Amino acid sequence: QGRLATRPLRRPERPLRARRAMATALPKLSLLLLPCLALAGGAPAVRLRNGVEMPLLAAGTWQYNSTEAEASVSAAIKAGFTLVDTAYDYHNQDGVGKAIRGCGVKREKLFVETKVPGCGLDKAVSVRNCYNDTKKVLQADLDLLGLSYVDLVIIHFPPLGSMITRTCRPVCGEVREQWRALEEFYAEGKAKAIGVSNYCASCFACLDSTAKVYPMVNQIGYHIGMGPDPSGFRTLADKKGVVLQAYSPLGNKPWKRGPDDEILKGNLTTSLAQAHGKSTIQVALKWLVQHGVAAVTKSSNPAHLAQDLDLWSWNLTADEMEKADKYKNFGMPSFSCNFESEASELLV
Repeated sequence: QGRLATRPLRRPERPLRARRAMATALPKLSLLLLPCLALAGGAPAVRLRNGVEMPLLAAGTWQYNSTEAEASVSAAIKAGFTLVDTAYDYHNQDGVGKAIRGCGVKREKLFVETKVPGCGLDKAVSVRNCYNDTKKVLQADLDLLGLSYVDLVIIHFPPLGSMITRTCRPVCGEVREQWRALEEFYAEGKAKAIGVSNYCASCFACLDSTAKVYPMVNQIGYHIGMGPDPSGFRTLADKKGVVLQAYSPLGNKPWKRGPDDEILKGNLTTSLAQAHGKSTIQVALKWLVQHGVAAVTKSSNPAHLAQDLDLWSWNLTADEMEKADKYKNFGMPSFSCNFESEASELLV
């Protein structure tokens, strides 16, 4: 979910030095809050199982403090983003909410997504009292954002135990209790849609026979180089009627923080970018949305935000998509359970 300060050329005919000068001249968002009085374009939407339409591209806020998040969200909405992604454990929802409330765009025109920590993965949500703690954090999300409802709230991770066992099977009780809290939140009209993140086949299996409302979204680690069906997560989502949303669309190697240099500067993405007069970041995002996968991107630069939204006037060719599908670059769909042992759950 990180971002480089500069990008490859968007228009090859413009000198590199001039492009860098333009980028350098842009004000730092932490020092200047940009107004967001008008939407300019925006992303197409995907329809969730309950009919709610979720934009395919989100402006992320991971690793931003409240001031940075306020500035970034303000700039993103001004650029045309309508989906904003945050989380309880990003500790920046007050800034996100301030930007949303102050940008001059009607609330119903925006799509706000937030998260609650998995059982035991934050001091606010304990393993022993996960249901009640989750209900408290759900309300805290609204209070911090200063909103009466969110468009989507998701469970950030499966319970802590799944990190150890690499499966949700031993912690099904916790999965069900936490999901029950989200169902009630949804029934109260405080969320228009509910979902999960980093959930694999065994986690969904815990809910198959008990859920009154089934998860609508699964946000996973997903980027070009992981193939069109990483660890069977796409097959699982299609089978369950769940929409996939990608975090870290520029790479998520656990030993390296920030975007993957191979995606930003590698031969495949560079050649595709040059063929279309786009940046490698645009190519990485385009590959996802052309597969019908929603994505969470992130930037504090207005020009980059505008580039991120420039995905809908062009397409990768069938041959280019085939090459990109075959390209290999390490990635993990889930921090909890993405090993071969999960494959058996797909057959149930």
